[in-house]
Amino acid sequence: MTTSGAPGTVAEAVRELRGIAHWWVDGRYAEPQSLIRAALGALVAGVDTPSLWLLACLLSGEEDQAPGLFGRVMDELGFGLQLPDDEGDYWQGRLVLARWWAAEIVGGWLDPVEGAGLIVENVAEAYGKCEELAPMVDAVVAHMGDAGSQVPADEIAAHLTRAAGELLVRIPSPSGGLVPHDLADPARAGSARSKPVSRASRLSR
Repeated sequence: MTTSGAPGTVAEAVRELRGIAHWWVDGRYAEPQSLIRAALGALVAGVDTPSLWLLACLLSGEEDQAPGLFGRVMDELGFGLQLPDDEGDYWQGRLVLARWWAAEIVGGWLDPVEGAGLIVENVAEAYGKCEELAPMVDAVVAHMGDAGSQVPADEIAAHLTRAAGELLVRIPSPSGGLVPHDLADPARAGSARSKPVSRASRLSR
């Protein structure tokens, strides 16, 4: 999610843009002005892409261009969502979306508990348990059963991150496109990623 106040560094600005993207990619409404403000804040922090400038400089009456430009900003910053070429395959598109969220978890950009909720609530619950999503569903169910125990938040986050890594193995990357952080092994990302603020304590209560 976005942070309060303007980002002070490039890393903070990119994290804020990604936080918007985590919800926006599933068609959730975002005020054009919020996209424009985020782009302006990112420019001030030092992020520089062609579409970011166009987005930040949109005038009154041009806000309808904001969603398309934000999608281009995602591509230019390397975390765009590449859907299958066959737009009629809705289920495959949902799996690709689940894979994108899983990659964001593994890369350290999306809180594991928040990301697991997005995957389960927006993809798995619509179709029931399937082989591709089973690791994440199993991990979420396991820790929901720990609600009365004192399982450390870090342990829950680590389990959900491993489950996200399993999804990257089971769900192929879209043909002809890239999905961010194409990492099958969470350990490969562990040393490079910055640790997100954990919300895993919600499941450990």
